[in-house]
Amino acid sequence: MKPSDFFDQLHPGQISTVLMDLLPDIITYIKDLDGRYVHVNRAFAETLQRGADEIVGKTDAELFVAELATNYIQDDTTVCQSGVPIMEKAELVTHRPGIVRWYITNKIPLHQRDGQVIGMAGLSRPSNAHQRVSGPIASVSKAVDYIYEHLDESLGVDQLADACGLSISSLERHFKKHFGCTPGRFISQVKISAACRMLADTSYSIASVGEQLGYPDPVVFSRAFKREMKMTPSVYRKSLLA
Repeated sequence: MKPSDFFDQLHPGQISTVLMDLLPDIITYIKDLDGRYVHVNRAFAETLQRGADEIVGKTDAELFVAELATNYIQDDTTVCQSGVPIMEKAELVTHRPGIVRWYITNKIPLHQRDGQVIGMAGLSRPSNAHQRVSGPIASVSKAVDYIYEHLDESLGVDQLADACGLSISSLERHFKKHFGCTPGRFISQVKISAACRMLADTSYSIASVGEQLGYPDPVVFSRAFKREMKMTPSVYRKSLLA
């Protein structure tokens, strides 16, 4: 659906895109029932370092790391199918390519003139994970911070659990609950996301990219990259330059 058609069918008075664009530090967006963005505000575009026209029409799966995109899509589907908002949920949001931060997210259903749900709108505000997020989320936040601070290491789940003061089973349970994946898979996703960003810079050799992300063996790096991206680092780099 074209954004103009979406807004023509939207019941008036539910949301103001003008107001959304005036919020400098808060990410706001609107999606249709297919999960495609029909509007994003300036703050959203700036976090992805893209123009709004490069985001509108795309889905989360085309813009974000797979594990994060899966959670976003699941929540969107729940809101649109149930008609019930999701309020004050702590979640990771891409702040710029290769970097994620904690945000507090709210999502509401949007209705067309006949009352049927036509899509959803979301608002995410930055959260200081250590000061404002408590309980199990705080433990996961510490783990995520540790992963990003040690991307250059061959990071294992046991090392991550020790750094967070958790047992391996507790860490795995928290990651499964909040991200739908194991800590090991999350580490791999984060590393390969960073690799994709670095491979866009041809001043880095492929071997150098691997070394800086804790893969001293180029063969191991290539296998890890292919497992997540379904192509080798060299093929991925060529696709960027094509």
